[in-house]
Amino acid sequence: MVRHLLKYLVLFLVFVGISSCKIQREYNPPVLEEVPNYNNAAYGTGESFSNTSWWNLFNDSILTSLIKEGMANNLPLNSMVNQLRQSQLQMEIVGTQLYPGVNYGITGKGSLNTSTSGFSESLVAATNVSYTLDLWGKIRNQNEAALQAYLATEMAYHQVRATLVSQIATIYFTLRDVDNKIIVAEGMIANMSDFKEIIEARYEGGFISKVDLNQISVSLKDAQVVLQGLLRARNQLENAMSVALGSAPKTIARGLPLQEQIFPSSLPTGVPMDLLQRRPSILIAEHRLKAQLATIGATEALQYPNLTLSLDLGSQLSDPSMLFSEFAGSLAGPIFNWGRIKKSIQIEEEKYAQWINDYKQAYLLAFQEVEDALIAMDTYEEEYNIRKAQLELSQEALDLAWIRYNEGVTSLLEFLNLQTSLFNAQLLASENYKSYLQSIVRLYLALGGGWDSETNTN
Repeated sequence: MVRHLLKYLVLFLVFVGISSCKIQREYNPPVLEEVPNYNNAAYGTGESFSNTSWWNLFNDSILTSLIKEGMANNLPLNSMVNQLRQSQLQMEIVGTQLYPGVNYGITGKGSLNTSTSGFSESLVAATNVSYTLDLWGKIRNQNEAALQAYLATEMAYHQVRATLVSQIATIYFTLRDVDNKIIVAEGMIANMSDFKEIIEARYEGGFISKVDLNQISVSLKDAQVVLQGLLRARNQLENAMSVALGSAPKTIARGLPLQEQIFPSSLPTGVPMDLLQRRPSILIAEHRLKAQLATIGATEALQYPNLTLSLDLGSQLSDPSMLFSEFAGSLAGPIFNWGRIKKSIQIEEEKYAQWINDYKQAYLLAFQEVEDALIAMDTYEEEYNIRKAQLELSQEALDLAWIRYNEGVTSLLEFLNLQTSLFNAQLLASENYKSYLQSIVRLYLALGGGWDSETNTN
């Protein structure tokens, strides 16, 4: 008995020694072109403002409450939660391969022998314990691949969260822009209606021709058409926001006016290499790279034999004192399918090379989106400043044109043209400021902001 135990111990030590030769490739991040700063570094290279939680970024409490509502009810985001749970369960299933499998069974048998004219029966209960030794790290590599796949899914969930924050903020700013334009359009219609009454009185008094009356009527109709388009856009935007909030179409609450929507004065971008730790799309690509590397290791392990140990324990139920046990081991490895395994390894290595390219592409796209957002911020802000100056000039020119028209120095057409110019300048100024706000949101998203998993938004 002692000799058998020593033999099993020696075999066990040999297997432990062999298992130390596990196949496991070390992950080395792909080499990227290191750029010290963005082309537009005017916003500073300190800690990126993408590290600011979204509920601390916006100064409108209604907007933050809408984002919270979307986080709770948005259907695509909830679907990502389901995918995340599936990935976690799959990872746990793969992890069970690292532990022995235990099964039970009951076997009944009856027989009749004519020579003895007797009937015999047996009822046996048995338990089987089997374990495949992970000599070459195949199972551990599979477990690592499942873990990285789960982490990639988790980061994809965070990416959807960040995109939802950006989507709701973008729609909200557009909605506030349309609200502002409706006020401008209604004001313009009211002013033109007042002017029209004056023109009508002059026409009825015979002081002017009907041409002037028709001209101002046409301009008034143009403004009314613009208003209808804005009303249509407002309702459609509320519908779009409702879907983002996971709701049927409804009226959306409003907070601060467009001009009072502001961001912190300092919006540092950090440096481009910060994207590697913050940008979800890059982190997803990295987890996929690590998963593929583990898949290569698991595939390489198929070249070597598997050792499975099995232990059966049981007893005769009719006579519980009759116990039995059986220990067995099996070793199986490839012979003629070695070439097929080798080509499978090559396929997995090509996939890894493909993922390296995807990783680099994710970085370049993130870099581009940051640069594009910075350009948009600068130009839209400058455009808005120009529009504000244009508004002052347009208003002054309009006031002078009305005086000139009353004095008979100029025609009504000049006044109406300047009135239209003022109207367009007001609409475009609102449009520019809205675009400026949205460019900041795009920069925040491009830098990797908006996916904080914390739930405390106080």
